[in-house]
Amino acid sequence: MNLSGRLIDAFLALEETRRFAVAARRCNVSASAFSQMIGRLETQVGARLFDRDTRNVSLTAEGQAFSEGAHRIADEIRATLTGVQHRAALGSGRVAVAAPPSLASDWLALILASFRDAHPAVTLRLLDVVSDRCLSLVAAGEVDFGLNAQRGNDLEFESTLLFRERFYLLCRHDDPLAARAGVRFRDLRGKPFVQTVRTGSVWQQTQAWLLKAAVHDTGLEVSQFGTLAGLVAQDFGVSLVPQMALPLCLRPGLVAVRLDERLALRPIYLVKRRGRTLSPATRALWDAVIAGVPQDKRTA
Repeated sequence: MNLSGRLIDAFLALEETRRFAVAARRCNVSASAFSQMIGRLETQVGARLFDRDTRNVSLTAEGQAFSEGAHRIADEIRATLTGVQHRAALGSGRVAVAAPPSLASDWLALILASFRDAHPAVTLRLLDVVSDRCLSLVAAGEVDFGLNAQRGNDLEFESTLLFRERFYLLCRHDDPLAARAGVRFRDLRGKPFVQTVRTGSVWQQTQAWLLKAAVHDTGLEVSQFGTLAGLVAQDFGVSLVPQMALPLCLRPGLVAVRLDERLALRPIYLVKRRGRTLSPATRALWDAVIAGVPQDKRTA
């Protein structure tokens, strides 16, 4: 059975008006075309739905039974359309995002707060995770998109470069390097170094640099920037942190010194699963993140 919405509408129009000509005008068709629609509906249903003569149109018993279902179908279609339109207008919806703590704690938190104020009916979910976990969540569809220093493979992910951020040396205020305006890799030779966790993008990006710089690995490896800052403050060593992570690291007694190496930049990408269509709410947040890129990083 191919029972179209137009035939349901025709039935409801005739039931309400009890006049073929009036119902035809309501459905924007000619009287003859409307009569054919009702005939086609009755053929598909397999029963006469209306009794009609030159003066009166009335429902048959089968028509009355059909009326209950027709109204229910029309109500469900109307509710579905209203719901979709409501979501499209950001009157509802849900967006899940994964991002590293360095981005989520400060910069992204401000963007999310602004988005929440503009679209209070949209539910937001944020997971602060290291880079490998971020890609896994995007691939599994557990989040709508991620912010990550790794773009993933092009067969599985679509990536948009947001910006590149500089690295800073985190050290104690009494470290000889603390008074400098900038440091180079050669300045780190032999320095005791506190590592970040190996599944994170900072470790993965900086290891080649640190091997070349011949730092002294303390054997300390942490996943939280707050822990890293605590170890540096207690004179266990120095470390490299990206600029966006500085709010998590700086505390009394610690200094951040810019790493003056031209290629020592961390890329940050917007990453989504390839071929996935973003919902209106997700697209709006995606665009808000792009618009929220700091001006000094737009051409970094």
